[in-house]
Amino acid sequence: MSNKKDCPAPNSNISCQTCGMRFDSLLCSSPDVLLMIEKARVTCRFKAGQVIFYAGNDPLGIFTIQSGLVKLEVTSQAGGAHTLRLVGAGGALGYRSLFANEPYHASAVAVEDCELCFVPKAEIMNIFKTHPELAMKLLSHISKDLRMAEEKWMDQMDKGASERIAEALLFLQDHFLHQQWTRREIAQWAGTTPETVIRTLSQFEKEGLIDQTDGRSIRILSKDKLRERAEVR
Repeated sequence: MSNKKDCPAPNSNISCQTCGMRFDSLLCSSPDVLLMIEKARVTCRFKAGQVIFYAGNDPLGIFTIQSGLVKLEVTSQAGGAHTLRLVGAGGALGYRSLFANEPYHASAVAVEDCELCFVPKAEIMNIFKTHPELAMKLLSHISKDLRMAEEKWMDQMDKGASERIAEALLFLQDHFLHQQWTRREIAQWAGTTPETVIRTLSQFEKEGLIDQTDGRSIRILSKDKLRERAEVR
């Protein structure tokens, strides 16, 4: 599916100069770069659950998130979905595949209603060519992404499902406090199944670690005990 088709909206009336995310953005490093992005960008809006781009498609540019939350998701050979990363306002999507000159490894899906800025590939390459200082910012960004991916992988290697679920609850609450997560989404983050998540949450509730009487929402009652259960050092 073409990304251009996903981004039909013209530039919004919000200027890059006044955008609250410009200080956190991977691209917006100087007034000159802001002007280049202002001319090239397209505003994209996605509803919760919509796919922003699909794994296997060729990258056409870079997305930066102005508001909302996006998950990067891969599907295993067995057909199970796994969440690699969650990206919120100020984050960027698609840069690794773009600069590696390879198809997207993961699909990007809106977790909640989102507004993104899309800058096409030709303009991105021109920006980096004329402003090489951005390369160091990109390198720092990619290095942090790699560290976080390694930490998540190492944390999950020797842990059982219940420990991974406990850790997922702590991470999701610490980083995305106001987002309500489905049991399926927790399973995708923890690398397990929704059925296992449901059973484990019931056990956590019996142990007094959480409360889920309010339907979908999960309230952590004892962070310290849940942290012990997750074996977080």
